[in-house]
Amino acid sequence: MKIGFILSYPRIVRSDGVVSQAYTWKRGLEELGNEVILVNMWEINKWEDYDAIVFFGFNEYMKDVIKWLYPINKHIVVAPILDPNYSLTTLKCYAHWGCEKLRLGNPYYALHSCKDKINLFLVRSEYEKYFISKGFGISPDKCKVVPLSYGIAPLESNKKREPFCLHISLLCDARKNVKRLIEASEKYQFPLVLCGMLRNSEEKFLLNSWIKDKPNVKYLGYVSSTTMLELYSRAQVFALPSTYEGVGIVALDAAAMGCNVVITKLGGPKEYYHGMATEVDPYNIDEIGQAVKAYLTGEKNNQPQLQKMVRERFSLSVISNLLENTLREYTNACQ
Repeated sequence: MKIGFILSYPRIVRSDGVVSQAYTWKRGLEELGNEVILVNMWEINKWEDYDAIVFFGFNEYMKDVIKWLYPINKHIVVAPILDPNYSLTTLKCYAHWGCEKLRLGNPYYALHSCKDKINLFLVRSEYEKYFISKGFGISPDKCKVVPLSYGIAPLESNKKREPFCLHISLLCDARKNVKRLIEASEKYQFPLVLCGMLRNSEEKFLLNSWIKDKPNVKYLGYVSSTTMLELYSRAQVFALPSTYEGVGIVALDAAAMGCNVVITKLGGPKEYYHGMATEVDPYNIDEIGQAVKAYLTGEKNNQPQLQKMVRERFSLSVISNLLENTLREYTNACQ
């Protein structure tokens, strides 16, 4: 198959989860013999040659492109990357608020207005499928769950696990909930290692204010992939208690490397662990602290069963075959 990938917004920072998802899918599909093109909108593209045109994310720009493309090639697919931190009722209001004649709208209304020109939505969890189908009035049959694969090539390690909690993210992004994780580490006295990007001097000042006078918290900066693998191989537990999250690939990577996992109970991430991670209320510092502490003291342990399950179900080869079959079935049905 020849497949075109279109990013519906500009890439701003290095660690962009949507871009990472697209590149991972590209690599997996190409390993199966498909041709995947990152579409350059400055060029003349032969749109009719694509077996599928996949949009990542959604906005008003995407709506216009789809309306122009649809008469040329109807094989349009959207991976919406919807990480809702609001109610279904709110999403329905967003999706229906707009007026074409008055040029009033928002990204949700844009997706709703062109949904009939999209025959396949690639979602990452049943939770995301529920919001897409109910919020936009889209048939569940058009929403296919294709989970994300873990994003690393996991190494085998005989290193003894060390009693510390690891967290990797865009640290001062409010949804990552790092401040509460730090407060939990202070209250329950466990070592916490933080890694990740700080986007500006204001975020650097903010993080420093959170960890000041907390000797059990270490910030290692934005680490290389080699250092990240080394940390995964040492940490007893990885915590991602986000207030909202789509998947949280870093936690899935950690599980594939043998870490126990504490994950938010909100949204879709918990679906990836099949009951072998501790789910916590991200707004409850005690739940976060007690969950991490249980793994560090040995009171609880889900490894190596969790590692085995993740490697079997969420490897790049398994997910790429699922993605290819889903796209092939869709394109065949559109003939």
